[in-house]
Formats: sequence, structure tokens, C-alpha cells
Amino acid sequence: MSAPVFDHHSEDFAARWPQIYAELRATCPVAHTEAHGGYQVVTRYADVKRVMSDPETFACGRDLTFDGADGPITTGGVTIPINPVRMGMMETDPPLSQAYRRPLANLFTAKAVAAYEPRMAEIVTWVVDRVIERGHLDFVDDLANPLPALVSLDYFGLPLQKWDEYATALHRAAYREKGSARAVLALVDDVRAVVAERKASGPRGGDVLDRLLTAEVNGAPLPDEDVVNQVFMLLNGGIDTSTALIASMFLHLAQHPDDRTALAADPSRIPAAVDEMLRYFTPGPGVARTVTRPVELGGVSLRPGDRLLLALGSANHDEEVFDDPESVRLDRDNAGKHLAFGHGLHRCLGAFLAPAEMRLLLEAVLRRLPDYEIDVSAVVHYPTIPLINGWIAMPATFPPGPRVLKGFDPTLPVRAPAAV
Repeated sequence: MSAPVFDHHSEDFAARWPQIYAELRATCPVAHTEAHGGYQVVTRYADVKRVMSDPETFACGRDLTFDGADGPITTGGVTIPINPVRMGMMETDPPLSQAYRRPLANLFTAKAVAAYEPRMAEIVTWVVDRVIERGHLDFVDDLANPLPALVSLDYFGLPLQKWDEYATALHRAAYREKGSARAVLALVDDVRAVVAERKASGPRGGDVLDRLLTAEVNGAPLPDEDVVNQVFMLLNGGIDTSTALIASMFLHLAQHPDDRTALAADPSRIPAAVDEMLRYFTPGPGVARTVTRPVELGGVSLRPGDRLLLALGSANHDEEVFDDPESVRLDRDNAGKHLAFGHGLHRCLGAFLAPAEMRLLLEAVLRRLPDYEIDVSAVVHYPTIPLINGWIAMPATFPPGPRVLKGFDPTLPVRAPAAV
């Protein structure tokens, strides 16, 4: 069956994606569209999870070879259409993808993230300190965008002085602002320069960039350009997706005061609330795969070279898995089954890091800015959401409060902050 008008790059999709996906799940769960050269939209949870569990049949790589072809066919990748910048290990397949992932894996465990939390908490405090005395903010520009950029650059070992530049470039690229592609290419050039500088100066503490620079794949060091691609992939995955979810959380709580009151009264419920909002809002709404051999999915016969859009946002709203999926339920007992971080060998490396920063920020805002009010009339959603379901503007006001730290700036060498 086909859905000829479906286009995940369209403004109609951005405005109505839950309804569009609900209709497809009910009537045509694996639907063909002619948009962007033609692809299948996979909307049910079980089918999406099956595809993600079978990387041999459903590939991530860009340069794929099929029987009968003279050579590699550049038809793969994890976006539709193909992203102009390669997405690192996300766009490689086993065993190569796991060889890239292995040197970084223990830096992204729950234990490693927990060890980093005191530093992350300082960054959260600093971000709130920057706005708390003035009584107004934009949740996107002042909290949701800075925090993931600062945490990502700090955790990866990149210069924190450039957090605003990186955050702005990736944020604007997500909603296709004019000129944003040039800014992203400039960001990649900057990462390239940092990689060359760090390679010349030598390891400095075992951070993510150190691990990539000292890693070996198939017995050989990673080429510099491979390191650049891996770092860009981590930045791209770690910044604006978190920006989108953070803004969505605060808007939801502004519009649902009972939920805000419940979380403020019992912060121990915040981790589960973050998980439920990851399910409900799914900041990265879809990811692509390429079929490598004949297979049937959802009653549809697929051939090598067919492109699939795995509708993560749809899977996370599947009525067969989540009861009352169109509601945010803070007490949902199976929210952790969501696919917002993917599944299987390509599950997001940041699946512990991102929720930790969201939790710490939510705790801080509910404690320090408990009475914030969002001007809903001035909230601006992304006009299109092919890669990220996010926000451009979300202004708010609140009673001013005091700063907590003095003499602390996370963009400077680490030192203990002093309380005000």
C-alpha cells in the first residue's frame, strides 16, 4: 500500500504527526511514499524494533553493494534524503560500527555518567544563574540550548569557549534556517582543527576525543577524518535532540500544572517523568535504514536497496504497546520500553547522559523558578521536523531569584565554585 502524500519534511507533518502516524498504524503500517526518491514508512512498534534488531538485513551504511551491481551504491545512510555530512558510526554497520563504538562504550555507562554528575550539576547551576536575577528567559535560547552544548563539549573534550557557536549552528540547521548548512560545515572545519591540535599535543585525560585519537580499528589508528566524523555524530546526536526535549518538558509542565506540582513536591518522580516525556515527545522522530536482502515486513515484500523510514515517534505512540499513548502519564510503568534512543547495536551512546542532564535541569528549575509562566502565544515550533521535533522560541517570566555560585564559569579551567 502507499501513502503518496506522506513527507516527513513537510509542514503538514510537523503540525499533525501524531494523527498522521495513528492513521498509518491503523490502515497501512508499512506504507510507500514517492517523496525523496521513494521510501517505506514503518510505523508500528514491533516492526520498528524488528528492523533495529537486524542490522544484517536493514543496514545503516551509506556505500552499499547489492547483487548485480558493479560497485558501491550510495543509497544508504540514516537520513532521507542523505545528510550532506557523514554521521560517523551511525552510518556504519557491524562489525565496523562496533569497532568504532567499543573504545567509547565505558565512557557512556550509567556508572561513568554518575561520576560526572557533580560537574554536570555545576553547569546546570551556572546556566540557571545566568538568567535567574532578571525575571525572564527564553527556555530555548537560555536553558534548553546552552545546557546540552556545554555538557557535550565538556564531556567530549572540546573547547567550551565555543559552546554558543556550536549550539547555534546545530540548532538552526535542525529547522533549516537559511545559511545554516554553511554554519554546520564551518563547525565541522572547527572540529577538524581541534582534532589536529589535540593529535599534536597528545592525550590529556582520557576523554572522548582522547579515546578516538588513540583507538585502533582493524589494527590501525583511526584516520583524522574518521575522528572528525565520529565527533560530529556525537555532537549532532547530543545537542539539539536534548534541546528539543528540554523545551517540550517545560512547555508541558506549564500547560499541566498538576504534573508540575506533583514533580515539585516529589523530585524522586522526575527520572520516570523524563522517561515518559522522551516517549511522548520523541525528539528524534525518525531514522532511516536500507534493505540488503529480500524480506517481508508488515506484510510488505521488500527488495535490496529499498529505503525505510523508521518512525520512532509513531512506535512510541503505538496503542498495542502503550496504554493511552496520547497522554503524558507520570506513573506509566512501561515508559522505559520507548525507542527514543533507538534499539539494538546502534542504541544511542548518550542514553544515560542525556536523561541525567534533563533530570538535573528539571530539578533545578522546579526548585529555583517554580512559578515560571510561558507566553504560549509567542511559542514557535520548528516549521518542519524531519530530524528533530523542536522549538525556536519559548519566552517565559518568573519572580527573580538569587544566584547560587560566584567565580564559576564552566568555559574556564575547572575549579571548585564558591557559593554566593
